[in-house]
Amino acid sequence: MLEIFRALPAGGTVFNVIAVLIGGSLGLTIGKFIPQHLQSTIFGCLGLFTMYVGINMSLTMKHSIAVLLSLVLGSITGGLMGIEDKLNTLGDTLKAKLHTSDSGFTEGFVSATLLFCVGSMAIIGAFNDGLRHDPELLITKGVMDGIAGMLFAGSLGIGVLFSVVPMFVYQGGLTLLAVWIEPFITQDMFANISGLGGLMILGIGLNLLKVTKLKLGDMLPGLLYVVFLTVIFS
Repeated sequence: MLEIFRALPAGGTVFNVIAVLIGGSLGLTIGKFIPQHLQSTIFGCLGLFTMYVGINMSLTMKHSIAVLLSLVLGSITGGLMGIEDKLNTLGDTLKAKLHTSDSGFTEGFVSATLLFCVGSMAIIGAFNDGLRHDPELLITKGVMDGIAGMLFAGSLGIGVLFSVVPMFVYQGGLTLLAVWIEPFITQDMFANISGLGGLMILGIGLNLLKVTKLKLGDMLPGLLYVVFLTVIFS
C-alpha cells in the first residue's frame, strides 16, 4: 500500500483525506446509535486526549520566547484579518448551501480543520512526502485522523468531512513547495513550529471541554512568525 501512495503526487495527503472521509462517514453512522450522554463522554475523552497531544508537542520547542512572541503576533494578525470569523463564515455558507439542520456543522468544520492541519506531523510529513517521496508519516497521521474524524463526526456531524478540503490544500501545498523551502528550514524551526502547533492543539482541547472559547483560527499566522523569530533567537 505504501508504494501506491508513494507513486502518487502528494500521496500521503491523498491517503489522509481518504482516511478522514472513511472515519468521518463511519462516525456519522455510528453516532446515530450512541446515546447523547455517551456522545458527551466521548467528546470529553477526545478533549482530554487532544490536550495530552498538545502538551507533548509543545514541549518540543527550542526557543520559548520566540514561540510566545509568534503566538501573540499571530493572534493579533489573525484577529485583524478575521481568520476565525472567515472560517466560521465559510462553515455557515457550506451549511446553508447544503440545507443541513446540523447545528454543529461550523464547529465540526473549524475544529477538525485545525486539528488535522496544525501540528508537526502535518508539516514534517508533507516535507517528507515532497522531498523524499516518503508518505509513511502522513499515512500514520491519516490513521490517527481517521479515528479522530470518527469521534468528531459522531459528536459534531457532517462538518468534519468537509475539513478534508482545507487539509488537502494545506498539506498538498506544503508537499509541492517543500523542495523550494527545504534549504531554509532548520531543526530548531521544526521544533518551534511543533511547539507552537502544540499550544494550538492544547487550545482545541480546552475548547472541546468548554473550558475556554479561544479563537484558534486567528493564531494560525503565528506559524509564519515563528520561522523568522527562530532565526533571530538562534
